[in-house]
Amino acid sequence: MHDFLDDGDGWRTELLTWRRLPDETLVTLFRVVAPREWYLERLRTVDSIDRFETAPGDDAFYLKAYERLGGPLETFFDAFVDTEFLSVPPVVYRSGGRLSFGLIGPPNQLRDVLSAVPDPIDVTVERVGSYGGRRLAGANLTERQREALCAARRVGYYDVPRSGSVADVAEAIECSPSTAGAHLRKGEAALVDTYLDG
Repeated sequence: MHDFLDDGDGWRTELLTWRRLPDETLVTLFRVVAPREWYLERLRTVDSIDRFETAPGDDAFYLKAYERLGGPLETFFDAFVDTEFLSVPPVVYRSGGRLSFGLIGPPNQLRDVLSAVPDPIDVTVERVGSYGGRRLAGANLTERQREALCAARRVGYYDVPRSGSVADVAEAIECSPSTAGAHLRKGEAALVDTYLDG
């Protein structure tokens, strides 16, 4: 299904909640931002999906799926079994096989969790800190856009009144002002889209 998301611009699935049943079935509720019929046609080819139900949404649709656990997916979930971590929804599946989500839990358990994640899955920790409320896990930012936004905040570009400029951002991330401006505009647009669609 990750491969399917590569077919469209901005297509994604947002895992809103889930439950692991005693019979090792994973029940999930997704919000899907992709063409419904094409998505369901592809979903029907996934062997581990036993059944699913859908409901309409405004610019997306909702999917409740029943999936048999096994392989890397089960190993991934098992990495969190004996920890105090809680996932902060949504868990966002995006193109390129990427998955974004937030966790709340004791920092001293993080290293053990990361070492238990199965080898086919690469993990990048983007931020460690105190929980500050809703995070936009689904924002589809490139690394350079994220770097530009972080630099902009550091140099005061988002202060009121503004104390930093696009040139300051460009200097911080070592690129031209026009490139820095483009990274900022695209990153800001992705954040706004994710917030308003959420």
